[in-house]
Amino acid sequence: MKKTILLIIIAGCAITSYAQNSELNDYVNYIKGNNCNPVDYIFNLFEKSDIVVIGERDHRDTTQYELILDLLRDPRFAKEIGYVYTEVGCVNRTKNANKLLCGRYKSDKAFNEALYTYLRNEDFNPLWDKYNRVQFLRGLYEINRSSKHKITLGLTDCNFSWKKIKTAEEYRNFDYSPACAYRDSTMCFHFAKMYAKQKPKNGKRKALIITNHPHALNATFEGKDYHRQGKWLKERYGNDNVKIVMLNWTEYTHSNDQQTPLVADGLWDAAFEVVDCQPFGMDIKDTPFGRIPYFNDRYGKMKWEDVADGIIYYKPCYEMVLTIGIPGIVSADFEEEFMRRIKIYFEAMDRAVPTLEEAKPAYDRFVSFPDTYPQNPDSVKNFIRSLMVKYYR
Repeated sequence: MKKTILLIIIAGCAITSYAQNSELNDYVNYIKGNNCNPVDYIFNLFEKSDIVVIGERDHRDTTQYELILDLLRDPRFAKEIGYVYTEVGCVNRTKNANKLLCGRYKSDKAFNEALYTYLRNEDFNPLWDKYNRVQFLRGLYEINRSSKHKITLGLTDCNFSWKKIKTAEEYRNFDYSPACAYRDSTMCFHFAKMYAKQKPKNGKRKALIITNHPHALNATFEGKDYHRQGKWLKERYGNDNVKIVMLNWTEYTHSNDQQTPLVADGLWDAAFEVVDCQPFGMDIKDTPFGRIPYFNDRYGKMKWEDVADGIIYYKPCYEMVLTIGIPGIVSADFEEEFMRRIKIYFEAMDRAVPTLEEAKPAYDRFVSFPDTYPQNPDSVKNFIRSLMVKYYR
């Protein structure tokens, strides 16, 4: 009896190992035969569709904006597309954003002062603390300054002004408003209004939308009438006219786990290692990548090809860098207003109000750490490479 059980266990392990060998080989073979440069991939999508949605990684990741700015710097973008929309930024600040990005400044110092003044009022949090917003806006300004074809930025988040919020109760009313409760549809509504007013380029309206991974999904919460942003866009403008592309990432549902959760138990990342982590973009419909289950079951039993049209691989997860804090954003002359917002915000959230000495570093101090935190990036790399060695044939 014991021998029989042992044989069954051994056979089961062998079958599992064979399946993982086959799965990894399928991923690698598909990548080798069907990928192209990420920037060219996006432009290829624009040839057939008018709207392309990029699903961001962690809001704090700076490496993804290296790729996004490479895309925007390509002369084809300003000339043929010309419009980029972001989840980050209150819709009523759109005019101010474009005034900043198309302005003329006597020096870099003068631009940076204007940038910080703008950033202090872009978001409904006391401040937006993700450094890649500085990276993104500064990059857009440089592109517009050096090109005769300008890029217009559209902000899609909730309408908000700190000047109009005087009490915690007023902030709480905003936070519980339908616009905030249904942010995905709110962002789509704002996009639709601006998109309808776009000036066509070469006879067509084209738009790039940058929004965080869960918002970008072509999905609806199971049992709820709540569409994600990607779902709304496809329903409004047509499935084939809107393409959703996800940047490679970990399974974003993790929070304090010691083990970094990797897509497909790490086999996607192992396949990327086989091709030397070279950046690429590719469609996933009817492919080994598209056929596997999507990792978040809040949307029901979905496959990757159900929630997205393509993926872009840009840097392995152990090289992704999360950065918060914008040095100098809480200047001496802004401290009083900053603490007014902090008091309102924390009281509205029923949390203890921090002192200036406690609150300021959370927004003003530049801090970087690996996306794999708390797990060491090298241990994640070694694990991924062990899968490659074990299963790739």
